[in-house]
Amino acid sequence: MIDHSDIEKVVDECFAEISSASRERYDTDKADRGAALFLVAEMKLSSMIEEVELRARQAKNDISRIEGEKYFEFKTTSGDKKITENMLLNYIAKDPDIVSAKLECAKQEAALKKWNYLLASLKDGHIYLRNLSKNKTWNE
Repeated sequence: MIDHSDIEKVVDECFAEISSASRERYDTDKADRGAALFLVAEMKLSSMIEEVELRARQAKNDISRIEGEKYFEFKTTSGDKKITENMLLNYIAKDPDIVSAKLECAKQEAALKKWNYLLASLKDGHIYLRNLSKNKTWNE
């Protein structure tokens, strides 16, 4: 299991570093360490993304499984009534279990998107700090 509090702590440190670099003159010697911190955050976050992506995929599989169960449940309990396929699909779509499963899937996909966006931002921050650290050798 991933320690989410550790990841959040490292990401907060990254935000503090980039915030400092955006507001005042940033020490180029410190930039190397800051860039390394961003790499640490990227590695930790990538493990968390793997976990969230797995949950998102499982949520999609749960939707398919529940839809299949509900389809056969509605089909077999309809008795002599003639239910059109379209009507059956509408019954399934409004079933509380399906609605709940789709909501959970949407939450997992939204979390995955958010963490991937953060990972891209960390990569940009790493590059920015690496460029700052290179600047010291160019100016010397």
